[in-house]
Amino acid sequence: MNAKHTLSKVSVITIVYNAVDTIENTIQSVIEQTYPNIEYIIIDGGSTDGTLQIIEQYKNSISNIITGPDKGIADAFNKGIALATGDWIGMINADDWYAYNAIERVMLNVSANDTICCGNLTLIGENGFALCKKSKVRWLNLGMYVMHPTCFVRKEVYQRIGLYDTSLKIAVDFDMFLRIKSRGFKIKYIKEMIAFMRTGGTSSNVVQMHQEELIVMRRHLHHLLYLTSASFNYLNRLRWRFFYQNPFVHTQDINL
Repeated sequence: MNAKHTLSKVSVITIVYNAVDTIENTIQSVIEQTYPNIEYIIIDGGSTDGTLQIIEQYKNSISNIITGPDKGIADAFNKGIALATGDWIGMINADDWYAYNAIERVMLNVSANDTICCGNLTLIGENGFALCKKSKVRWLNLGMYVMHPTCFVRKEVYQRIGLYDTSLKIAVDFDMFLRIKSRGFKIKYIKEMIAFMRTGGTSSNVVQMHQEELIVMRRHLHHLLYLTSASFNYLNRLRWRFFYQNPFVHTQDINL
């Protein structure tokens, strides 16, 4: 690795609540990264299912562990950002995990002028099937086509535009990245497989997610201020059909 990149500290934040079956995979994917300068922060919402016991097993490899009730995903993200001391901040939640040496490959692809970057994601569906999805920065106005688990943001960006909106429960990342875009920051796409994400979770509440996406689009995209719910629902049918146009394949066909 080029020496200049070793100077960049990367803070990785995992938020978790009752994820006893998946949290260990997430933790291992972070602490086994090859990049030499990582600060790892875990924000637990007060788990009661054994998650904390697993986190405790890895406490020597975790920089900061905070546990206790929070006000949702955005609040947990904000707690992690407040603790982060890195130049860059990445978010990898308890149902997700990083690819091997993902952070090193990201840092090798960013320059001193880059402020936000994103890459590719593999969705892991039921029965172990998988689907590769590319971040599509140009499509951001249509929905969250920037895959959040693959994103790394310089901390100075949050300092300039603010933190995640706690009034939102699901579309917090969509709101953040439209804010980032509206403030003139360029989002760099890196053609690398960065992270893996299990389908389901909070985003599986499709009705609420679409309601919040419509709120966010009206908030930031003024030409869509009068977009009706019916028109938005039609757009979503087209969008999701295209998003899942490629079939899931056996995970053995993907380099995990």
